[in-house]
Amino acid sequence: MKNISKKYLATLLTATLTVGTLYGCKEFDDRAGVDVSAYKWLAITQSREAWNGQSSNVSMSMKETDKGDTAITLNTSLYMNQTADQDCKAEFVVNSDTLSRSVALASTGGNYAVYANAVMMPEDAYSFSSKEVTLKAGQKKSDDVTLTIHRDALLANPIRNDNPDAVFVLPVSIANSSVYKINDKVSTLMIFVSLPKQDQTMPDETNPKTEIDGLKLVWNDEFNGTGKPDANKWNYETGFQRNHEDQWYQADNASLDGKGALVIEGRKEQVYNTNYQAGSSDWKKSRQYAEYTSASMQSKYTYKYGRVLVRAKIPTASGSWPAIWQVGNTWEWPLGGEIDILEYYPSNGAPAIHANYCWGSDKRWSGNWQSKVLPLTHFTSVDKDWASKYHIWRLDWTSEYLRIYVDDELVNEISTSKTKNGSGGGASSGGYMNPFSNDLKDFGDLIWLNLALGGDNGGTIDNSAFPMKYFIDYVRVYQ
Repeated sequence: MKNISKKYLATLLTATLTVGTLYGCKEFDDRAGVDVSAYKWLAITQSREAWNGQSSNVSMSMKETDKGDTAITLNTSLYMNQTADQDCKAEFVVNSDTLSRSVALASTGGNYAVYANAVMMPEDAYSFSSKEVTLKAGQKKSDDVTLTIHRDALLANPIRNDNPDAVFVLPVSIANSSVYKINDKVSTLMIFVSLPKQDQTMPDETNPKTEIDGLKLVWNDEFNGTGKPDANKWNYETGFQRNHEDQWYQADNASLDGKGALVIEGRKEQVYNTNYQAGSSDWKKSRQYAEYTSASMQSKYTYKYGRVLVRAKIPTASGSWPAIWQVGNTWEWPLGGEIDILEYYPSNGAPAIHANYCWGSDKRWSGNWQSKVLPLTHFTSVDKDWASKYHIWRLDWTSEYLRIYVDDELVNEISTSKTKNGSGGGASSGGYMNPFSNDLKDFGDLIWLNLALGGDNGGTIDNSAFPMKYFIDYVRVYQ
């Protein structure tokens, strides 16, 4: 085999890289039939050790509970652990071109499939103790360099919010060898770091993005801490309110759970109706007692146009009627408009998610509606655990259109050219105005969060499901 071609020789040498250490200091490779001392090629030791015949990748996963940074030791050595016969200096560099080429080939599959969600690790997420390294004569390994991965910087990176499946990759190469040729097969170590995927049953612990699609965060409540929600941000309804519902609203049923969520709790408990009047024809006064309690909150903040994001986990027991909705602050209902970003109650006897728009008609206190209903099975057929998880309800509102989404699925949209009020049937103001597209000073919508029970739409209340808990992770407004 002394006349083996150089091309074939390279192939054989490549094939021996993973098992080279089995031959220790041996200067002759029987399999290739060559004197390996003629091939004093410099490599990243860890890259050579990770070599699988195709690539040199090292993967690690981070957990939310991990503490501190991760240190990785790097050094250089020669092919098959040969002893250096002279000093050799080299440098560790971050080779972004190598990663870019690999990402570009991800769609071809095979060995490149691992790069499908790869993104370059940001510069603030890693550091080297030194980028210079020396393999000294008579040694088999160079001095060590410590590469530190900064966990907190990675977990706080906004890419994590934009792409929860992203994998950060740091391509570390050796370059500028002063003596030995660099073995290009094992000159780059691809370090993959995957972040913990968000537990969809728990509140999101990441900080809100300050900007989305050119819109800036202008108001939010993350519901962190314990005790009562921020009194500077929320008002409460009290008593019986709408739709012949069975619950008595009271502030006591809204609290922060200490895990990053607001909990609106529906309870089966008897409360005296302070507005009770025996024989009254008004349903709000004719009931001496309420048999259930819950909470209804309205933001003290009003806004017009922008994006609202609410991450919530809803109760789906029979009789529960959780909602995220908005009403205008200027004219009486429905001339001020109503946007039901979320309502959950039965439709045709089956549990369903509703998204609605309402504006004024020619009859007082009667609205025009555009409603969209998706049966709960629309979601649970895809994810049987859908009801046990948080989901993001979103409203995009401009002067031209309104769009409601659930987890980025468009549910209901309407052009504001269709939402002009009718006469209002004698209302003092708001007739023939548009509650969703106008230039009125100080006009805006309040954001409501509430859990109703029973009533006209909620259905038969399941008394075995109490306490019913409606979890809201955050409310964010972008403009």
